[in-house]
Amino acid sequence: WLRGEVATRYFKGHQDNIYCLAWVGPNKVASGSRDRAICIWDLQTGQCTRFDSGHTGSVLCMRASRDYSILLTGSSDATCKIWSLPDCRLLLTFRGHGHGVLDVCVIQDYIVTSSRDHTIRVWDKTGRELRQLTGHTGSVNALEPLDDRRVISASGDSTLKVWDITTGQCLRTMKGHTYGLACVRYDGERIYSGGQDSQIRVWDPETGECLMTMSGHMNLIRTMDCFDGKLVSGSYDRTLRVWDTKTGACLLSFQSGHSSWIFNVLLSRTKIVSAGQDRRIMMLDFAQGIQTAKLFKEIL
Repeated sequence: WLRGEVATRYFKGHQDNIYCLAWVGPNKVASGSRDRAICIWDLQTGQCTRFDSGHTGSVLCMRASRDYSILLTGSSDATCKIWSLPDCRLLLTFRGHGHGVLDVCVIQDYIVTSSRDHTIRVWDKTGRELRQLTGHTGSVNALEPLDDRRVISASGDSTLKVWDITTGQCLRTMKGHTYGLACVRYDGERIYSGGQDSQIRVWDPETGECLMTMSGHMNLIRTMDCFDGKLVSGSYDRTLRVWDTKTGACLLSFQSGHSSWIFNVLLSRTKIVSAGQDRRIMMLDFAQGIQTAKLFKEIL
């Protein structure tokens, strides 16, 4: 990580833009696309298992449960679907939104969805809509769980809102971005947000105070992920940047991995996995040489 030494690998299987990615195992990633397919990738072998999503529009977002037992997908067809894992068998379809479903997450026994219709909806796992969370005046582009009761939303209206999903109450609104937001992440201590103003803002989840601004991207920040003191961001400027979450310093910048807009990125202890408009998934593996050296030493 410190030297930026990385092995790069590409995975191809989708026929159109890849909008979303989700971890579905320690070395497995699911992807969703404008081609309406879901692919499950084994990052070690490169093997792809492809499923027809049944969505009548693009697969825009996805999220797996913590135990990797279910996968949620949201689509421009205004529905959310629940799939069993690892077989990707369709369990339920949720209907209620008036426009495309832009993000999904699981909090305890609840499913939470956000939409271009400006609303957030809370469902039980039978597909029954429990409540609507209203207050945003733009598309609700991203969701992130804060704990077992709270979720944070990022909207095209340039604000972040913290909600109690059990009561539907908006607990806090955070303002600071000058244009619409596209992504939000929480690492257990701080909230990170990004969007059209090309800046990442860092927030205190309890006070709503903006603690820091990280600059470097030259276009919309579409996606972020965090792990173990690092944040990775992907942008329409076609670059991936790795940040130190404590200092705000940009540690690494990958300029030429994607030939077009980056829509989604995942981060683990050893890998960055990203996808976008160029219809391929890129894996940056920071541990390949270390693993090989360790294996060689064990053989000797």
